[in-house]
Amino acid sequence: MHKRIRRYTLIAMLAAVLLLFGTPSMVAREVRLWIWWQARQLKLTCTIAKIDAPFLRPVELSGIHITDQAAGQIDLSAARADITLNLRSILLRTRGRAIQTLSIQDLRGEIHRNRSDAFLPERSWNSWQKSLPENFRVDRLNLRVEDGATVVVLRDLALSASEIEAGAFNAGEIMISSPLFRQSFSRLRGSTTWQGDRLTIAGLSLARGLDLQSLTADLSHLSKEHIGLEFDVDAFGGKIRANVSNEWRAGHSTWNVAGSATDISLKQTSASLGFTDQLNGILHACKFTFRGDPRDPASATASLWTELTQLSWRRRSADVIMLGAVLYNRQIQLQQLYVKQGNNQLTLNGEARFAAKTFDWFNPDFRGTISASISNLGAFASLFGANAGDFSGEIAVDGTMNAADRKIGGHIKATGKSLTILKTPVDTFAAKLNLTVTAFEIEQLELHRQNDFLRGQGHIDLARNHLYSGNATVAADKVADYLPLLPVAWQKRITAGAIKAEWSGSGNSGSHSGTFHLGGRGLRVPEPADLLPFNAELQADYAPGILFFRQAHLANEHVSLNGFVTVAEKYFQLQAVALDLNGKPKLRGNVFVPLSLSKVMAGARASDALDPAQKADVDLSVDPTDLGELSTALTGRNVWTGMLATRLSIFGGVDALQGWANLHVRDLAAANDAARLSGDAEMRFSSGTVNAKASAQSTGSSPITLEASLPVRLTARGNAGAEPFSADLNFPALFLNRLPRYLSHDVFRDGILSGKLQMSQSLLHPAITGECQLTNGKLGLTPLRLTEASGRIAFKGQTASIDFLNLGNAEIALSLQGELGFADLNALDLELSPNQAVVDLTPRRGGGCVDEVKVMPLPTGQPIVTGIDRVAFRGGLLGKPWRIALTDHPAKPAGGSAAAAANTRSFPWCAGGSEEGSVLIFGSEPRPQAKPEPSRPRRKSKRR
Repeated sequence: MHKRIRRYTLIAMLAAVLLLFGTPSMVAREVRLWIWWQARQLKLTCTIAKIDAPFLRPVELSGIHITDQAAGQIDLSAARADITLNLRSILLRTRGRAIQTLSIQDLRGEIHRNRSDAFLPERSWNSWQKSLPENFRVDRLNLRVEDGATVVVLRDLALSASEIEAGAFNAGEIMISSPLFRQSFSRLRGSTTWQGDRLTIAGLSLARGLDLQSLTADLSHLSKEHIGLEFDVDAFGGKIRANVSNEWRAGHSTWNVAGSATDISLKQTSASLGFTDQLNGILHACKFTFRGDPRDPASATASLWTELTQLSWRRRSADVIMLGAVLYNRQIQLQQLYVKQGNNQLTLNGEARFAAKTFDWFNPDFRGTISASISNLGAFASLFGANAGDFSGEIAVDGTMNAADRKIGGHIKATGKSLTILKTPVDTFAAKLNLTVTAFEIEQLELHRQNDFLRGQGHIDLARNHLYSGNATVAADKVADYLPLLPVAWQKRITAGAIKAEWSGSGNSGSHSGTFHLGGRGLRVPEPADLLPFNAELQADYAPGILFFRQAHLANEHVSLNGFVTVAEKYFQLQAVALDLNGKPKLRGNVFVPLSLSKVMAGARASDALDPAQKADVDLSVDPTDLGELSTALTGRNVWTGMLATRLSIFGGVDALQGWANLHVRDLAAANDAARLSGDAEMRFSSGTVNAKASAQSTGSSPITLEASLPVRLTARGNAGAEPFSADLNFPALFLNRLPRYLSHDVFRDGILSGKLQMSQSLLHPAITGECQLTNGKLGLTPLRLTEASGRIAFKGQTASIDFLNLGNAEIALSLQGELGFADLNALDLELSPNQAVVDLTPRRGGGCVDEVKVMPLPTGQPIVTGIDRVAFRGGLLGKPWRIALTDHPAKPAGGSAAAAANTRSFPWCAGGSEEGSVLIFGSEPRPQAKPEPSRPRRKSKRR
C-alpha cells in the first residue's frame, strides 16, 4: 500500500514537472494558433516574429505586423505586445473577455479607406467585440488614417485605460485635414475611463478658448455593427454638444447626428482657425439633426435652426440672421430665412420637393414667399458684397413664387424711392413681374429721375421656342449722369448731351427683329477726335443678319452728314451720302464694300473679312474743300489748312478692280507748322492693276514725281506681293528742313535728299536701280545721339553699295561704308564697315537681347584691344525678327606675323523697351579739336 502511494506520488510529481516545463511552449503554440484564427476571421494577415509564454505570466509578442489580405488598406506594426489571456473564456467559449490585459509598445501604421466596399467583413465585428480587453495600454502610437479626402494623423500618442481606475491620455500632435476643415492640436494631456466598453477621454485643452470636457466612444454594440460618439466642448465662450452614431448593417450605412451650440464667439473662432479676415459676432443658438446615409441625402431626414447676432465681416454687418430648415420625405422646408440690419428686414420662406428621377432635378417642385422692407439700400447691398457708396434709398419687395410639374408661376412687386443705383440717382422705381405656366411677363418697369425716365414692358413665352416681344423708352437730359451704368469701353465714347430712345422688338432663341429710334442733342464725343457738340437722329430696323439705318443724320450748326447705312453679314453699304459745310455741298456718293464688320470687330484681318464672291462699288466726289474751315466746323480748332478735292469711281471684284480716282491737294499744313505740301495723283484701275501718276512738292523743294504700275489684290487669297510691278521715283532736290512735321517728325533738321530710282519685278522680291544721296544732313533727337549725317547709296538690282555714310556730332565723326542685300524683303542683310577704329565698349554681354544702340567717344588713353570689322543687321520687313551681328579682331596678331582670327557675336533685337534688353555702345575716336591761336598783346599807343 505504501509502495503504491509512493508510486502515485512520484507520477504526480513527474506530471507536475512536465506541466511546469511544457506549458509555456504549449501556450505559445495555442496563442499563435488563436491569433491566426482571429486574423483569418477578420481577413487579415498577422505575422509575429516571436512569442514567449512564461508560466503564470503575460504572453509576450515581438515583431508584430498586421496587413489586410486584399487591397492594402491596413498596414500596422508593433515592436512588442504583452497580453494576459483568459484561457477559460477562449477554450470554453464563455461570455468573459478573451483578453484581460493588453499592453502595446511602439505601434505604427496606416489605414486607408478609399473604396466604397466594406472595410472589414460583416461577421468580423463580433470578434472585435470579444477582443476588447479589460485593461489596455498603448505607448508611442503613430498612425495615419485616410478616408477619401479626409486624413487624420496621430503622432506620439500614449493611452492607458482600466475598468477599476482612471487612466491617462497624452498626444504629441493630432492633425485633421479635410476639404472643409484643417487643424492640428499638439501637446494634449487628459484622463481616461473604461467602463462597459465605453472609452471616455476628458480634460483636454485643445487650443486657447477650446477645451474638450469629455469625448466618449461607445463600443458596447460593436458586434451589432453600431458605434457611437459623444462629446462636450467649451468653445470660445460657449458650448458645443453632439451625439453621433453609425450603424452599417448589410452594407447599408445609417448615421444619426444630433448637436447643439450656444453663445460661441465668432471673433475667437476666426482667430483660432486662422482666418485672414476677422469675423465678429455671436452664434447665439444652433441645433442640428440628421438621420440617414450622407451618400443619399434625398432619403435622409434633417433639421437646422441657427441664430447669428451682431455679425460683421469686412464692411458687411447684420444685427440678426436666423435660418430654419427641415428635410423630410424628399422635401426641404425653408421655415424662415430672416435678416435684420437696423431698419432693414428680409424674410424668405418656402418648401421644395426633391425630384424622384435624376433628370427632373432641373424641374423642382417649389413654392415660397418673399418680403423685404429696406430703408438703407447701401448698407443692405454691402451685406452681399456690393460697395455701400454705390447704393442708397428705400425699397420694398413683396411676392410669391411656385413651381410644380415643370410649370412655374408667381408674382413679385417692388417699389422704391430716393434711390441711388451704381452711383446713379433714381427718384422712384416700380416693377411688377408675373410668372405663369407658359410665360414670363414684365408687366411694369419704371424708373424716374426728374425729367429722365426708363419705361418698359415685355413678354417671354416659355412654351414655344422662347418667343419674346417687348418695348422700352429711355430719356435722359444729361448722359454724363449715367456713364457708370455703361460698359467701360463705352464710357469714353459719349460724355455729354441729351438722348431719347425707343425700342421695340420680338424674336426667339435663334432669330431677332425690331426697330429703334435714337435722338440726341448736344452730344460730345472725345475719342478719337474731340468733336464739337452735335445732334444725332438715327432710326434703324434690324433682322437676322442685317441692320438698316433708314435715317442717319449727324449735324452741328456748321456741318451736316446724311445717308442710309446698311450693315449686313457679308457687306457694308452707304447710300446717298451727303456732307454739307456751312450750307454748301462738299461730299456726295455711294459706297458698297463686301466686308464683314462683325468679323473685323471680332479681331479678324480686313483681308479675311472680305467676300471675294461679291463686287465692290465706290462712287465718291469731294468738291474743293477748305480743310481749315472743315476742321474748325468739326472741332472748333484750326487743325489743318489747305484745299482738298477728290473723285473716285471704282467697281468690280475685290481682286480685279476697275475704274479711276484722282486727288488734288493744295497748301496742306498742320497747325503751328509753316511748311506746306501740294500734290496731285491720278490712278487707273484695270483687272486688278493700278497705274498711278503722282507728284508732290513741299515749299522750296523740287517736285517729287512717281509713276507706278502696281497689282491690287485685297483678299488673303490673292498674292499681290509676288506679282510684277514697276515704278519710277524721282526727287531731284528735297530740302528736309522744309518738310511738314507730320512727315518728318523732326528727325531731320536740315539737309538735301536727292535721287532717282527705278523699281521692277515684284513687291516681295524687288529689283532697284539708281542712286540716292543725302547731303549735309542735320538730325534731331535720335536714339544714336548723332546730329550729323550724309551718305550715298547706289542700287544695282537686288543689292546696293553704300559708297559712304558719315555720322557725327560735336564729339565724334564716324565714317562707314557697306552693302545692302534685298533680294527678299523678309530677309534683308545690311553690313556696315567702319573706316576708322571702332570698339564695342560692352563686350561681356549675357544672352539677352539688344534694344538700343549708342555711339560715344573713346575714353582718353584707353588702348584699343579688339576692333569692330563689321556690323550686320539682318531681319525682315514683314515681321521676321531682327538680329545684330558684330565681327571683330584683336588689334595686333597674337603670334606676331600670323593673322588674328575673327570673332562674330550675334544678338537678337528687342525693340520696344524690353525689360530684358541691354544697350549696345560703340566707341569711336574723338573728333580732332581745332587749337585756338595764341593771342598777342596789343601795344599801347603813345600819348603825346
